[in-house]
Order: sequence, then structure tokens, then C-alpha cells
Amino acid sequence: MSLHPFRFDSPVSDQVVTVQKDYDSDTPMDTHHLKPGENRTFGRGGRNRKVDILLATEDRAVSRLAGEISSYGDHWRITNLSPTKSYLVENTERLAGYIQVPPHTQGMLVPFETSRVLVPGAQGEHGFLVMAPAACSSVLVPDETAPFGEADETFDERTDLRSFRIDRLHTYYRVLVAFCEPRLRNPGSRVIPTQTEVAERLGLSKAAVNSHIDYLLKNKFQVEPEEARQGRDWRADVLTEKALHYGLVTEQDLARLP
Repeated sequence: MSLHPFRFDSPVSDQVVTVQKDYDSDTPMDTHHLKPGENRTFGRGGRNRKVDILLATEDRAVSRLAGEISSYGDHWRITNLSPTKSYLVENTERLAGYIQVPPHTQGMLVPFETSRVLVPGAQGEHGFLVMAPAACSSVLVPDETAPFGEADETFDERTDLRSFRIDRLHTYYRVLVAFCEPRLRNPGSRVIPTQTEVAERLGLSKAAVNSHIDYLLKNKFQVEPEEARQGRDWRADVLTEKALHYGLVTEQDLARLP
């Protein structure tokens, strides 16, 4: 099932890209072996939307037709069909390696050999693994002359686009922005403020900040303590990582701080 054809600007070898179930996921999934030029669509699926890789059929925050994987032999590309939310592609071989796939992205080249694709939903993140036989060695260009399909869901099938259901007018959002502030002002920074620093920044009590952190983790990001990295300030680290990875907080949101 192909949504967006590509033209080949350099030859690719006769290799296979493998798409399979994420080891950490409970969602059943068939293994797909894609030869060069083959594609697989992914999403929630439905009566009017048949997809190759079903993700979270009961999570309405996931689009029925969320995106597409395209094989080019020695590497692969991903298309994001969502109009509002970003996806993540993690490099499973390196702890901090990832790329963000913004809304309406067509044919983004993925330079990782083993990757985890993560799609945000109201019930957490849903994903699958993609394995290329080697790191990318050729560059392909989307064929802009090719037609591109658009999702025309019926009224009763409309997707709930509020993946994390974030209210930007709520105090917890200002807390989230405050934790992300150092990295928004300096993308190379690894500094994460302490709860005390955020409390002073916003004129809140430390107890209030702590309460907002717990609320965000449990109710918005569906993160339980045993699922997170343990250690000093792991909660703020997880909050900052998820907010920045999915583009939930941007430089423009700094205007919400005092």
C-alpha cells in the first residue's frame, strides 16, 4: 500500500528492511520484510482506513492512517501523515540518539540501523521496531510530482488529536515549560532545574511543583515510577525529555513564564 512514490537518485543494493513488534509492547504484530521500493502504512485503522501495521486500535488519539514506512534497501524513510503531532524515531543502539518527525513530514531519511518508532496517544506511546541492514549510504529525494493521498475520515471516525491532552493555560504547563527552559534557551544544555528553582521561578511552593510533576507523569504521559530511569531527579528528566522530543514545549512557550 503506497502513499507517496519516490524516485531513486542512486542505486540501492538488494537488501531487506524488517519491521516487527516492539519487545516492550503488548500489541500483537506481524513481521514485515520490505524489499527496496516496498512500503507499509501504520495507524489505528478502521472501516475506511486499512493499514498494514495496526497500532492501538482503541486509542482515538492515534490517527487511523498515521504514516508510512518506505524501504530503500540499505536504509528506510518515514512519512508522518498527522496534521498536529510529531513522532519519534529512536536509535536503539545509542542511548541518546533520536530524530523527531514533525507533522506532514514526507519521506524523512532515518540514519539508524535499528530503530524504534513511537507514536503518541492518549494511552501512552505506541511503537514498533524497524531494522535496516546498514546505515544509510545513499540519498533519495521525494518525487514532488507524485500525488499524495489525504485522509478523509467520516464524522464518527474522527481522530482525537489531543494525544497528551495538554492544557496550555493550566499551571502544570507552566511548570513543564520551566523545567524545559534551559534547554529551550540553549539546545546544547543538559541542565534541568531543581524543584526549588522552578518553584521560585513561578512563585509556587515546592509542594505544588511536586504535585504538578506527579500529575503530568501519571495522567498526561502515562509514566509509572518503575518504567522510568531511577536516580536523582529522574522525574524532571523524563518530563523534559518527553516534552521536548514530541514538541509539546517550544521556544515560543517561554513567553508563558514570568
